[in-house]
Amino acid sequence: MIYGVISYFRSLLIVGFLVVLSFGGYVYLLGADYKTKLDLLYLLLSASAVLITYYYVRYWKYILMPYSLNLHSIFSHNTLIEIRNKRTLFLDYFTGIKKIKPKSVIEEIYTKGLKRFTLEYNNLTSIDIDNYRQSAERILHYLGLIGKKFEVSIYPQKSKSVLLSFYKLPEFYEIEMGILKKDCLLLGIYEKGFYYRSLDTLDHHLIVGESGSGKSNFMHLLNLNFLFNLHRINKMYMIDLKGGVELKPYENIDKVEFVSDIERLDALLDDVLLDLKQTQELMLKTGVRKLNNFTMLIFDEIGAVSVYPDKKIRESIFNKLALIAMQGRSSGILLFLFGQKVDNTILPASVVNNVQSRVLMKTSSDYNINIIDLKDNIRERITATEIQDFIKGRAIIKDGLTSDKHLIQFPFISDKFLASIISYYSKK
Repeated sequence: MIYGVISYFRSLLIVGFLVVLSFGGYVYLLGADYKTKLDLLYLLLSASAVLITYYYVRYWKYILMPYSLNLHSIFSHNTLIEIRNKRTLFLDYFTGIKKIKPKSVIEEIYTKGLKRFTLEYNNLTSIDIDNYRQSAERILHYLGLIGKKFEVSIYPQKSKSVLLSFYKLPEFYEIEMGILKKDCLLLGIYEKGFYYRSLDTLDHHLIVGESGSGKSNFMHLLNLNFLFNLHRINKMYMIDLKGGVELKPYENIDKVEFVSDIERLDALLDDVLLDLKQTQELMLKTGVRKLNNFTMLIFDEIGAVSVYPDKKIRESIFNKLALIAMQGRSSGILLFLFGQKVDNTILPASVVNNVQSRVLMKTSSDYNINIIDLKDNIRERITATEIQDFIKGRAIIKDGLTSDKHLIQFPFISDKFLASIISYYSKK
């Protein structure tokens, strides 16, 4: 409180001095007697005082935040008079608030549940970004945003300022084909709006989360994106070794092959590896570095392979998946592996370590959490919400190309909507 009051009076003095200085220059240029213009000076000083008071009243909690949460920089220096080191405290100061508007009318319609604003702070010496990131949860509590389910991302702005991006993701929204894009995958809504991934930068994906977290919904979202971009797809293998409930409806679509038998899967992977070898040879001959079309292998519950009783077949499948994971991306052969838990007993490290993009949904497993990052780093840098408390469709997504991580909410896909889309593409 004292800091805020001192800052308020200091601002009054600084602005008052500038007003008087400007007034003096104005009178000098006119060549008039300053006494005849005092009414103007009093008016300017009064108006300045009112504006500053309004500013401090409106943004009081933002102005006080660096002081209240001990967000500051310490500058150490040696004096010539004394041998001992001295330290000067430089508190960060509030420089502005901005509400973020949707980029387009379509985005405004479909992301109406997304709320966003930013705060910016500056410092005379430098900003301690790690201090802000470690204080992310305290900042949300201080501003009263935890109960409103807001999140905060913290970004450096030049060398002496920091941007705090506050956002609240929608908890539920339904998919619309109108928001899908050609040559892109729509993966949901994140802090900046729609989250799209270009097909040209696509890589392998590992998607993990406990039962009820929304994995099947995300799998259907990917499949809808693939169908929308069928012109870029050579083949889609939809593999379900636990019954086929989710993926079997797609089997009548052109370019889709449904697999529910593990021995058939083992033979199929031989065909995929042969195609991989032939594609690599062709690329070497033609000098092509990257292909425009893709072969997708979508596994619903990869853990079903690890519990199959025949060890020889298990090892054969995992060895082939490891080769595809290591070499497939450049040849356009991509893996999308869904599972409830990922550890060395379920999926070998030779596969996991070569799957670049990761999606983490609701889970209490440390093995799952560590495929994205350590738990403490997630709380500091991505979300203040415990991962085991995520709502359905909420996830952390890691881009395998950039290693950027974002909190995201997937759209809901109803059975009726899904059936209509599958029927449409099946008729084709």
